[in-house]
Amino acid sequence: MNKIKKLTSKSLYIELWLSIGFAILTGVIFYLLAQQINESIYASSWSSKEYAKKRLDETIEDFQEYTIENDVHADDTLVIQVWSKQNPYVYFYIEKDGKQTYDSLVDYSFPDSDSMMTDDELAESYEHNPYAKVYKINFSDGEYTMHVFEDFQYDLYNKIHIINLFIAAIIIITIITILVRKKIHYIKEVTSGINILEGGDLNYEIPVKGYDEIAHVAESLNSMRVAVIQQMENEKKALQANNSLVTALSHDLRTPLTTQMGYLEILKEHHYNSQEELDKYLNTALTTCHQIKEMSDRLFEYFLAFEPNPKRADDALDEYDGMEFFMQIISELTPPLMEQGFRFNIAEPYESFTIKVNADDILRIFNNVFTNIDKYADETTPVEISFIKDKDYAKVTFTNIIRNEPRKNESAKIGLISISSLMKRQGGSSLTRTSNNKFTLELKFPVALS
Repeated sequence: MNKIKKLTSKSLYIELWLSIGFAILTGVIFYLLAQQINESIYASSWSSKEYAKKRLDETIEDFQEYTIENDVHADDTLVIQVWSKQNPYVYFYIEKDGKQTYDSLVDYSFPDSDSMMTDDELAESYEHNPYAKVYKINFSDGEYTMHVFEDFQYDLYNKIHIINLFIAAIIIITIITILVRKKIHYIKEVTSGINILEGGDLNYEIPVKGYDEIAHVAESLNSMRVAVIQQMENEKKALQANNSLVTALSHDLRTPLTTQMGYLEILKEHHYNSQEELDKYLNTALTTCHQIKEMSDRLFEYFLAFEPNPKRADDALDEYDGMEFFMQIISELTPPLMEQGFRFNIAEPYESFTIKVNADDILRIFNNVFTNIDKYADETTPVEISFIKDKDYAKVTFTNIIRNEPRKNESAKIGLISISSLMKRQGGSSLTRTSNNKFTLELKFPVALS
């Protein structure tokens, strides 16, 4: 049942046509049932005896009052015809002593009309119409006999028939209105939710009802709402990281700068007693210079990581033999780690490739990669480095086991973000995966077309 409901509610068009079909079917069923009741009433003895007799008595009484109020003579055919047209379900003719003076089937508006019954036809009509009711009517010129044939049953049938049609139409319109109103109410609910989101309350979740286009819009809005919340949280974290970094660097820079300024003041004033003391002061000042340079590099990497347009211009990229270039960088960065006990398993690709990159950026990327290995990799298991080349890209993959505790603290915690930004500057990308205490970093470089 739910599958059928889901299938039929995937489109507003289908829902609309099903609603119209259901409404029409319900209206037709009601009409047919009501008409059966109408036919039963038409064929009942109540309509043929009680209802028809009561209507006929009231009609004759009305005609008698009409003749008295208007002082009608039996031969005032035009006056009688006015009343006859107002009572279309009554046919009658008036006679006295076998002579007919009025016939409701004759149009007396035409003076040459001779459609009145002859005396023989009058007698034959009365003889073959036993259902005719006979009444005595007083006209201003005497008493006349009125022979009446009525069809009040058919009148009742027509009235009930019209009422049935009207009610069936009302049922159809009501059902369609109720079903459409439900959708309109949902549209208003979604619109209200949009207004709430526009007001800044991103925690409000727009209800998803059904599977049609409106429900899809609600789902999309909720997905967008979650994405906006996530983006705002990321921006908040970035801002907090920015503030923390600026605060930390301000503090960290102040110390070596103060130290360096102090020793430079000593050297400027020649406040030293020996060459050894001079060398000591110079070495200390040089050490603080290296500290300041390292901090400034971290600051540069931070702002690079959050650069809005990281793509480098083509003239800033150079072509290199991929394996030769990568292996040169790796051979320069692995020895310090190998002295600490790290091991590296390097698998070369089956074919050579050419990459188009910025050398300074790639050096920063690999510096970040090996810094992360130094801080977070377990040195008891080898670090796997592999190269894969396909039609458009060359992939360099680093895989290592994660240490239980980092060897060093990541002050700014933006190493991977910096790698990602720097890769985008080359037209490439980076991907990280963590599974079963194993960390994998994949660098994807575009291959230069030959």
